[in-house]
Amino acid sequence: MGYVKLSELLARSPVDVPRLITERVRALGVGGVLKALGERLKGLDEVALDVLSALMVGRHVVLVGPVGVGKTTLAEAVAEILSLGDPPYVEVACHSHMTAVDLTGDIDIAVVLQAGLDHPLAYIPGPLVEAHGRILVLDEINRLNPYSQAALLQALQEHYVVVRGYRIRSDFAMIGTANPSEYEGVYELSEALADRVKFVEMDYPSADVLRAVLKWRVEEALRHIGVEVPDYVIELAAKFAENLREAGAPASIRALTYSIAGAIAKSWAKGGDISLSELKRQIRANFSRQLRRDDADEIIDRALLKAANG
Repeated sequence: MGYVKLSELLARSPVDVPRLITERVRALGVGGVLKALGERLKGLDEVALDVLSALMVGRHVVLVGPVGVGKTTLAEAVAEILSLGDPPYVEVACHSHMTAVDLTGDIDIAVVLQAGLDHPLAYIPGPLVEAHGRILVLDEINRLNPYSQAALLQALQEHYVVVRGYRIRSDFAMIGTANPSEYEGVYELSEALADRVKFVEMDYPSADVLRAVLKWRVEEALRHIGVEVPDYVIELAAKFAENLREAGAPASIRALTYSIAGAIAKSWAKGGDISLSELKRQIRANFSRQLRRDDADEIIDRALLKAANG
């Protein structure tokens, strides 16, 4: 939002964000929104409708699901399609060391003493202030510690951000993403914060949808190279994912996409067709560290063997 004087922020008027979102949906048409979304993501129409219906009635949303199913991409796509401002949304990659000040911004006392409280550099707004009138995307919201959660709750609850006693108006719609609670490095959202959001589950897609999503994503990744994506490669990767999940391990669609695309790109660079051995090598490289288990390689090899023989 650039440098702005504190007095200008203090003079802000309320913004009816749910009304703006509804007007955008009405202007684009629900079909138009889903069509635009389908150009970036496949098989997520129902989830997108859950998100839109919540935002239109003033409900904030948190997308919950395993790694690699497209939570962040969906949040960004919806925010960009709605395009309430320029830029269309504000995004924050949350982490456990993020402070409340990181979210609210703070007044620089040294600047205030030298140049006055209304100097453009006296207050640098945080994302909770920058998102006024727009959509705020909080990626991995459940990595926020309780102190940062309290600052977020205040903004959601009161529509104000308080910085050293100054109340700055901030109206926004929030789309958060969250990994399941059993993942490392996450916090439970406070009861008060959880009560103010709608949790939308993003389940792993069915086998048919997964094949379609993988083929589409890999083709997108390889479009500039101009090579074909063999169906048998997609089939093997989909079976591998199913076997991995049956073994109780996550099967990231993102990791699968890059495994296939990497194998095809390397084979192309070497002047030959994709080999199953190269695909298997790429899958091991993309998944072995992601699983974070002592028996990760063994699980991956078993799932690959079963997929190849199936």
